[in-house]
Amino acid sequence: MNIKKTIKKAISAIEKEIEAVRETPSNDVLTNGVLQKQSESHIYVFETTNQGLRFAEEIRAKLRSKELEVHEIDFKEGKVWLDFPEDFGPTIDEVYLEWENDFVLKKMEEHLYTLEDKYEKVDQLKSLLEPAKHFKENSSGYLVKVDELRNDSQTEAIEKAVKNNVLYVWGPPGTGKTATLGFIVANLLREGKRVLFVSNTNRAVDVGLMNVIEALYEIEPMFDLQQTTRFGEAALQDDRLESILFENQVKIKLDGRKADAVQLSTSLENYKKLQAQIDKMMLEDEEIPQKLDLECQLLGEKVDREGGIDAMEEKIDKLLNLNERYELKKKQLVATTMAKVCTSELFWNLSYDAVVVDEASMAGVPYLLLMAAKSKEHLVIAGDPMQLPPIAITNDPESRAFLEQDIFTFVSGAETTEDLFLWHDENPDFTCFFDTQYRLRSDLAGVISSVFYDGRLKSGEKILERGTNKNSVALVDSSKYGPYIEQEKGGRSFNPSNEVHLKLIEQSVKKLSLKYADDSIGVIVPFRSSVYTVRNHLREEGYRYVEVGTIHTFQGREKEVIIFDTVM
Repeated sequence: MNIKKTIKKAISAIEKEIEAVRETPSNDVLTNGVLQKQSESHIYVFETTNQGLRFAEEIRAKLRSKELEVHEIDFKEGKVWLDFPEDFGPTIDEVYLEWENDFVLKKMEEHLYTLEDKYEKVDQLKSLLEPAKHFKENSSGYLVKVDELRNDSQTEAIEKAVKNNVLYVWGPPGTGKTATLGFIVANLLREGKRVLFVSNTNRAVDVGLMNVIEALYEIEPMFDLQQTTRFGEAALQDDRLESILFENQVKIKLDGRKADAVQLSTSLENYKKLQAQIDKMMLEDEEIPQKLDLECQLLGEKVDREGGIDAMEEKIDKLLNLNERYELKKKQLVATTMAKVCTSELFWNLSYDAVVVDEASMAGVPYLLLMAAKSKEHLVIAGDPMQLPPIAITNDPESRAFLEQDIFTFVSGAETTEDLFLWHDENPDFTCFFDTQYRLRSDLAGVISSVFYDGRLKSGEKILERGTNKNSVALVDSSKYGPYIEQEKGGRSFNPSNEVHLKLIEQSVKKLSLKYADDSIGVIVPFRSSVYTVRNHLREEGYRYVEVGTIHTFQGREKEVIIFDTVM
């Protein structure tokens, strides 16, 4: 595989995607906005899970027949703060937003152009794209540590990750991929490696980092978690994450430095004041009180110890200005999204001993090129080519095919599932397949195994002990209720609504909630507009914690019960 041509193809494809994004802006409908602040600005806060808004540079809004421009103030904890040009009252029931979501793509393009100039010096690009040629094993003699729950294929992956310069981990749903990645990272940290852990969403990063923390508790309980950092915004609420959020770590350190700066500044100002007073008394030939002279002398000695007035002022200035890039560079483990690595200037020219990528099969080749360029010794690519692929919207056939190809298929050249397994079977040194699932009932898992995994996916003992259940899958035929599709009012694209299905979802949730907690029930719909319709309806009926999303919302996650509505 020609690496230079691959990078050129990535640049060309990203350029086509940027054009498509500009022609087809992203859009969303936000509801129940609350006026939070009103002075010269009119800031409303909305709940949203749409990560695209985070990078929106210009947002056009349609509200109560008015078209206007709003500005994003902040985005965190599942909420977005938007500044409106006028006061729309204490609440905004609904607002339609539209924006060009090309910021991340433009940053990726910049990094790819930089990579094109230096690709020959980046060895791990070769390892990523041509692992059969460039695979290396480091015989350091390090013995990995695992817990008693790891099975043979998981333990093998941990051992290979620590020894290899590259490893592809193929983990079907429920096989413990993310938990095993936690032990991979923990073992790399035990060996003193600096690690970058990345995934495609904030939630996936949080879940992965929590697994790292739990693995460290098992194998290295004395590890200082302040050597790790969660860069960016956490999606999960957990005290352990809060304590290692980069912005919190910076704030705590800066607050401590500010206290030191205030102390030094007070001493310096007092010295200057006393010295001026003494100078004035000397000019007026007045006798200087002994107490005043002694106090000034003591402060002067302190100033001298700091190197003099200029040096002391410089030190105060440094204390008040923390070098965030230096703070990030000092961390032994950094966990963040791939988008953050591309968009934050703090990552510019930073590299790591090991880069571990979770949900890599959803990331797309351009992202993986840039992540591989951050790695010096170890590169772990974990995902499942049988699950959701990367998404592209360009209509250029060649660019779209390139962007929507997952890294496993791209590197292996596979055209079928059989080809992928043949690639794995022929390359056991740098590939692993997790063959045992612990999530699904065995009857469901059996179908998935035969359809997607060549019959190789087994069920764990505890799953087999649970047995099968004739009600594992239930189909609801809505035809007898006369369902019909409506176009939601105010929509500028196809936003279907089905009142009959909405009622059936409500009834299903009502029955299921007698046995299952609301937060263990998930509702999957095929359209983003339907997410808000269903979510708002369920909340009105008292089911606030039932999660509603598209299939991408639930990628890499699990619920006790899933309701899938076709809407159509």
